[in-house]
Amino acid sequence: MSKMILIIEDEVAIAELERDYLELSGFTVEVANDGDIGLQKALNEDYDLLILDLMLPGTDGFDICRQVRDVKNTPCLLYTS
Repeated sequence: MSKMILIIEDEVAIAELERDYLELSGFTVEVANDGDIGLQKALNEDYDLLILDLMLPGTDGFDICRQVRDVKNTPCLLYTS
């Protein structure tokens, strides 16, 4: 069974590059291009990893991580580009 990863990144080219590399490595990947949408996906679905940009429209990466970690133990990788 492949691992489910959610990428929350507002720059489409970066999100597509990350998705492509992860899918080539056998992961199942979903992408959200807005912090609010990504937060809802992260809270309502089960992912094995969240990859979060820090600066996002809507809710930023820090807030997404905090809110998700309040209710789940999903690992979060935060970065900025």
